[in-house]
Amino acid sequence: MPLLADLIDLPSQPLISMVGAGGKTTTMYTLARELAWQGKRVITTTTTQIFTPGADETEMLIVEAETSRLLDRVMAAWQPYQRITVASSVNERGKLFGIQPDIPSLLFAQGGADAVIIEADGARHRMIKAPADYEPVVPSATNVALLLMSAEAINQPLSEAIAHRPERIAAVSGITMGEMLTPDVVARLMTSEQGALKGIPENAKAYVLVTHTTDKKVDSIRELARLVMDSPRIMGTRCSERAGEWFIPLR
Repeated sequence: MPLLADLIDLPSQPLISMVGAGGKTTTMYTLARELAWQGKRVITTTTTQIFTPGADETEMLIVEAETSRLLDRVMAAWQPYQRITVASSVNERGKLFGIQPDIPSLLFAQGGADAVIIEADGARHRMIKAPADYEPVVPSATNVALLLMSAEAINQPLSEAIAHRPERIAAVSGITMGEMLTPDVVARLMTSEQGALKGIPENAKAYVLVTHTTDKKVDSIRELARLVMDSPRIMGTRCSERAGEWFIPLR
């Protein structure tokens, strides 16, 4: 299976913002590992909050609230490490609090990074979501956007059991609670400026990432992949059955 890093068009210094639901954190660390295999110095971080990564997810964790000191510590850490996670603070539950959205671009110029990946919103472990008024927190310098959702949500009735902020999904996609999340409905959500594209810079290359793909969902995913291409903002759809195994759906 190809790596996700090989299936998306990355600029020389990718600043990647990830939004949506269905496995953002896992995808972030997997992509970071792939880019590190390619010889890049990679930073993973958040502009909201995430749980402290495990030893297999990052090689170095730097928690520092003061920007200049954070950048100095990152620069010094590259000698032994290839993948670094940074945050501004950590609470008693082990949650990392995010950095300010102007810092990621500094991580290239003053932190020596080759790639920065940001988790820019939360989804409370649901399969699909629409953003609230105050999210996502996407840095303006973002040049790649990954819009995530789980295939498990497709053709399910809209409810709190599967969706984070289902009322927002209903408003954005033009349905009511309990109606089916058909490929057409999901495509409207994923291509809406009030849905998955909310806050994404116009010049960023945006991809829809569908996780938890199964054979039963293949036809629906192909239909979704076809529909999202009606938006000039979407570069394509990439799918994964399990972490680290990605493919482009046939249309």
